[in-house]
Amino acid sequence: MTDTQTPQAPSRSLAPRLIGAAALLCVALGGAFLTAPWWMNDGRAWTNNAKLDADYTVISPRVAGDIVAVHVEDHETVSRGDALIDIDPRDYRAAVDAAEARVASAQARLAEIEAELARQPSRIRHAQAVVDEDIANVDYARLDAERYRRLRHDGNASQQNAQQATANASALDARRQADQASLDDVRHQTQVLEARRASAQATLAQARAEREQARLSLSHTRVTAPRDGIVAEQAGRVGAWTEAGGALMAIVPTDAIYVTANYREVEITEVRVGQPVTISVDAYPGMTLEGHVDSLAPATGTTFSPISHDDASGNFTKIVQRLPVRIAIEPDQPGLDRLKVGLSVETTIHTDADG
Repeated sequence: MTDTQTPQAPSRSLAPRLIGAAALLCVALGGAFLTAPWWMNDGRAWTNNAKLDADYTVISPRVAGDIVAVHVEDHETVSRGDALIDIDPRDYRAAVDAAEARVASAQARLAEIEAELARQPSRIRHAQAVVDEDIANVDYARLDAERYRRLRHDGNASQQNAQQATANASALDARRQADQASLDDVRHQTQVLEARRASAQATLAQARAEREQARLSLSHTRVTAPRDGIVAEQAGRVGAWTEAGGALMAIVPTDAIYVTANYREVEITEVRVGQPVTISVDAYPGMTLEGHVDSLAPATGTTFSPISHDDASGNFTKIVQRLPVRIAIEPDQPGLDRLKVGLSVETTIHTDADG
């Protein structure tokens, strides 16, 4: 007769060991997960919070007026100095003509004063000669009056002759005083004319400055491209009124595109200026560009936010901050002409390289 054995249940002592092994496995996996960024990104700093940027130029007219011509369209390539928009120049041309007339008037007035000043020396010489003659006549008349006084005293001249000689000397002296006053007036007139000349010169300088400003305003009726680039947001329309300083369009440079990458503060420990960077453009899978760290921002992105965080309010929640890193793209690489401002990119900074 064969004995039949009943299967025995697994020993209960095996369960704790399985639980312990599972716990160790979880701890190992957790540790690997927590340390993965360290060993996976050792010598690299990666982010996909990055985009292509450029310091584009907003085009604004310097003068107001009706738009009479638009020479460019959106997405058109322009070169420095190309005509973009023309503003009606008629008012500004009239202002130039008026300024020219004021300059001519000021020049004529100054020339008139200069001519008067040029005649002053001869006038002064003539007036001085008259005074000198008067002085000589007065001296002679006084001597004559004195002679008649002595003759009258000796009885050799009549009282009437002596009185006439004295009266003649007095009359000549009065004339001398009048002529001296005229000489003083002529000399003073020179000072007056010199002051008028200075005023006329200032008026002429102001008129010339106003003419230059009018000419400058007239030249500003043609808006030109200040740099090479591509036109964007073109808003100028023929017949529309534009104000001075109003935005008409933007010019985006094609040769000065760079990357702005926002790295977490815990990722920039080893980032240095000059370190090489690998750039991948989301819009063009497979395109890889080379660049280098150009600069690190002096403050995090939230520092200049209009609404600042109040960390002293008592409701503090720590948030990892991001610091903008500017990355320059190396020139002379295939595909640079396909880059567009605003496209998303991924950047990897090789922090194990020397800056």
